[in-house]
Order: sequence, then C-alpha cells, then structure tokens
Amino acid sequence: MKVFISSELEANHPLLAASISLGVQLIQQSLLSFSAVDGLPTQPYDIVFFSSPRAYAFGQPFILPETKVACVSIGTAKHSTHPIDWCGNSPSEPTQTALDFKRWVGERRVLFPISSRSLGSISSAFPPAQIECVTVYKTILNPRVVEACAVYIFTSPSNAEAFLLQNTIPNGAMVIAKGASTQEYLQQHEIESTYFTDESIDWAEAIASWVNP
Repeated sequence: MKVFISSELEANHPLLAASISLGVQLIQQSLLSFSAVDGLPTQPYDIVFFSSPRAYAFGQPFILPETKVACVSIGTAKHSTHPIDWCGNSPSEPTQTALDFKRWVGERRVLFPISSRSLGSISSAFPPAQIECVTVYKTILNPRVVEACAVYIFTSPSNAEAFLLQNTIPNGAMVIAKGASTQEYLQQHEIESTYFTDESIDWAEAIASWVNP
C-alpha cells in the first residue's frame, strides 16, 4: 500500500513510525519551496501572531523583549523557542480561532508575518488600522509527477494546488486534508476529503484502518 503526504516528516513523526510498523510505503514529498523576503514592519506593534511553523521561522526576528507572542495552534507553538502568551485551541475552526484571538488582543496592535500566498484567515478579523501584515517569505510551487497511491494527504492548499498541476487523484483513492483551508481548496476542485489536524488524528489508528478497512 502506498501513501503520499505533501510534506517531509521529522524522524520521530508518528505517521512515519506507524507506516513502518504496518508495512506501508510512505512517499514524503513537499511540492513547495520557500525563500526569504526582506519585509519589515513600518509601525509599532504589541503582539506577533504566527500562523505556521514556517511563519515563525522567518518572522521570529520581529519578537522584541516587550512583544507578546501568539500562535494559531499547539502544532505551531511547539516550534517556538520563545514563551507563548496566547495559543489557539480550535485548529479545525479558523473563524473561531480568529474571534478568540481578537477577544484576547483587545485594543493592542498585532503584527502578522505571512507568506506571499497567505489567505489572511486570522488577520481579516481585525480592522486594518489595528494590524500590519508583513510578507517574510515567498511560497513557490514545485509541481512534479507523483506515482499512484491509495491515500493522499495534503498538508496545505498550496501543496494541493502544485499536485493538481501535474497529477489527478485515481478513482477509489482516499484523500485527507490538513486544515479547513486545504479541505476547502480541494472541494473547489471537486475533490472530497477527510479533514484532520495534528491534534485530532491518531496516525497508527488511521493507517491500521486503511490497511484493514
């Protein structure tokens, strides 16, 4: 059985361990590359909000001694080497995360380090005068042919877009989308998917169900 995931996993990732133990061939292939962009804030800010581990990687220089740090989810927060002052707990509901964050922010100003392809799911909840979005990295699509698999796991809308430039989903294959934005993108292309977040899925259980449906 072959499973494709549009990401290169860390050696201790539970999906990798589960695949090995159950004899599943896991194809790990990000279809994106990234390059830094020299964006800089132009206004003062009280809080920096990170929407992904990569936003943190490129945007962490903007964390000042007096700055509060906020993350969209536990999955992003665990990549931070800075103390986290606020963390979203509704990764499956970006609208709810935006409302919860806005309530915590109050009247303070927020800086959003973002990708060139950011959807603005959280920043759009704020009035423009209260925020600044700074592009800190560029997301580049690297489409390539992927061999046919039984299961496809897409980790972002951009990865799904890059995949569909040179591939189609075989009949009968299972599609899994990480996050609401990825699932919505797939739906727009008439591809039905099962939704998951890092916090919601037991990879060993999931793979066992694919192997023995």
